[in-house]
Amino acid sequence: MRKLAAFGLALVFLAGQALFATPATPGSSGWAGLSGLPTAAAAPESDDVLRVRVDELTPRLVDTGTTEVTVVATVTNVGKRPVSDIVGRIQAGQRQPTAAALAQTLAEPPASESGWSPWVGVPGRLAPGEKARLRISAPPAALGLTEPGVYPLLLNVNGTPSSGAPARLAAVNLLMPVLGDTKGGTSTPLSMLWPIAAREPKVVSAPYDGQIVLADDSLAGELAPGGRLHSLVAAAESRRGHAALFGSLCYAVDPDLLETVTAMGRGYQVRTASGTVEGTGSESARQWLDQLRTLVQGQCVIETPYAGADLATLATVESDVDLVGEAVTNGATFLDVLNLGPMPGVVWSGGRLTPSALSAAADAGATTVITGPGHTSTDGASDTSAGDSGVDVVTYDTLVAAGFGHATSRGGGSGQPRVATQNAVAAVALRGGLSDEAGGGPVLMAPPHNWNVTGDDLTAMLDSLAELHGRQLVHPVPVPEMLETGTGGATQSDTVAGRAADTSARPLPDELVSTLSDIESTLADFQAAMSVDPTRQVEPVNLVRPLHNAVIRATSASWRDTRAQRKATEAAVGQVRQLTGRVSVTTPSQPVSLASGSSPLPVTLSNDLPVAVTVRIKLTNSPGLRPSRIEDTPLAANSRVSRFIPAETLRSGRFMVNVSLTTPTGTTLGHAARMELTSTEFGVVTVVLTATAGAALVFLSGRQIYRRVKTRGEEHG
Repeated sequence: MRKLAAFGLALVFLAGQALFATPATPGSSGWAGLSGLPTAAAAPESDDVLRVRVDELTPRLVDTGTTEVTVVATVTNVGKRPVSDIVGRIQAGQRQPTAAALAQTLAEPPASESGWSPWVGVPGRLAPGEKARLRISAPPAALGLTEPGVYPLLLNVNGTPSSGAPARLAAVNLLMPVLGDTKGGTSTPLSMLWPIAAREPKVVSAPYDGQIVLADDSLAGELAPGGRLHSLVAAAESRRGHAALFGSLCYAVDPDLLETVTAMGRGYQVRTASGTVEGTGSESARQWLDQLRTLVQGQCVIETPYAGADLATLATVESDVDLVGEAVTNGATFLDVLNLGPMPGVVWSGGRLTPSALSAAADAGATTVITGPGHTSTDGASDTSAGDSGVDVVTYDTLVAAGFGHATSRGGGSGQPRVATQNAVAAVALRGGLSDEAGGGPVLMAPPHNWNVTGDDLTAMLDSLAELHGRQLVHPVPVPEMLETGTGGATQSDTVAGRAADTSARPLPDELVSTLSDIESTLADFQAAMSVDPTRQVEPVNLVRPLHNAVIRATSASWRDTRAQRKATEAAVGQVRQLTGRVSVTTPSQPVSLASGSSPLPVTLSNDLPVAVTVRIKLTNSPGLRPSRIEDTPLAANSRVSRFIPAETLRSGRFMVNVSLTTPTGTTLGHAARMELTSTEFGVVTVVLTATAGAALVFLSGRQIYRRVKTRGEEHG
């Protein structure tokens, strides 16, 4: 009876829980439980259930006049099951007192339990692939944004997957600066690098006398109004009226992008699965270049390494050409395209740096290399010589770089550019005085080279910087002035931020470096076989330079993984084969009947290049032939000549011979051709052997007859 009574009491207790428990309300942030709120259930079996993207954030800076903080986001069901009871809210954390605390927050977001907005729900449920909008607002006071400073915010999205339990399914972490009264005293010097570069190199073929071929046509969209590259130019141009802010921008331009867009303006092709097609962005390319020229005239311009090359990797490629020098000295391209030269000797490197890379850059004329935290063994040195290279290594602000590069989210996907710019501005605000620390040194802002931001986000960021200037937190200064005074080295408090901001390139595998070295060896040998043709007056270096550029592109710091690096290396190999394949040999399509044992073999040599090339003819797989010495043959530019190869037939019958071309030192040109031969004549060697055999047979026969006659004579005698 006691057991039965206990069982009944347990049933009553569970029934009471079911009747009076709080409804299935979504849980807290997942960072920490909030007082008086139910705790979220366990996470679902898959992390990829919902994805949330921040579309709007208003305002970007909270001040005493702000009545409401609003976040608008898109929630997408990226899982395989419907999700219901989707709700979201904004939660805020504690004010960040120091740069070290903010760096730690960027790397590992803390609990957000200082304030929160009400939950806002999505009606119904989201089937796989469906999207919904969330608009969440709250007064700053409800979020705890009451004192000047920088605060972490969390956009928290909960839901219930089909056949699952309520859980936090997605979240985005960001920062919010809160401004107070106008700051007195000295404001922080601020400069900003403004990258004008492709997200990754697009050229897969660039013949000297033909149209370039791109891997895809995405650049056409980026150059058109509303595209990424168009927005970078338009947003900067729109702030020309703010003289101080506009003058603090320095445009860091990739010379590979300049060459690519210039070529697009003349007409280009795009590689597709079914072959090459005409590109669609020629007009957009021409208009964008005009807008870029207008923007940069009279302004600070520096160059980035060609195609965003990782100089450390490039320095390991064996070549007779100074590839690092080729990557960092492209002033002629700037003059040709933009009608101005970049700031002499200054390079903004986005990849890794080694002593050998720095020495090579110095030998090429570089005097100052701007780089990120952790990209070189001399990182942290500012305006000081990097070892014995003689190059000044300047590190941009690590905390701001962490803001640009470490927008954290769960279920937010990899693309949160709006959050990244917001976090960078918050880092600038903290450097400018919204912390408990004394004012720091100058701040050099440096977004990623492949900065992917909308025009609205760019203008919002510039407006925020202008507001910080108006509040006397920062004062914009030109980049050349910043480089002269030094930006201040990384401090111990920036260590975490430096790790978060480190986006140095993935090292190129040794096998790919070896392949690139082989390409350079082939190019050196092929160029040695070329010479200027008097009728065309084309320098051989003009034909091989695009191939060196292909090697440099293969080392780009923008490649996302080894697969992309391998494809870029294969593209370089393909371009070399395309160039060397324009010198070729052909043979008759019908079998060649040799009239005698010393009949020459007819071949046709073709040179489709605008330079003269000296070639060597080689015969292989020819046991039936003994080729005579074949002199090297000079081929004029764009020529096609017939040549007879002297050879001696060693046997009669039908057999095949392979004919190929090489440079005088052995680099293969074009493809080998096969020639079918039919011989009914004896060669000289065959005749000599036959005559010798016949003479031996006569001698032996005569000797045998002599012996028989002699033997008979002795018998009769």
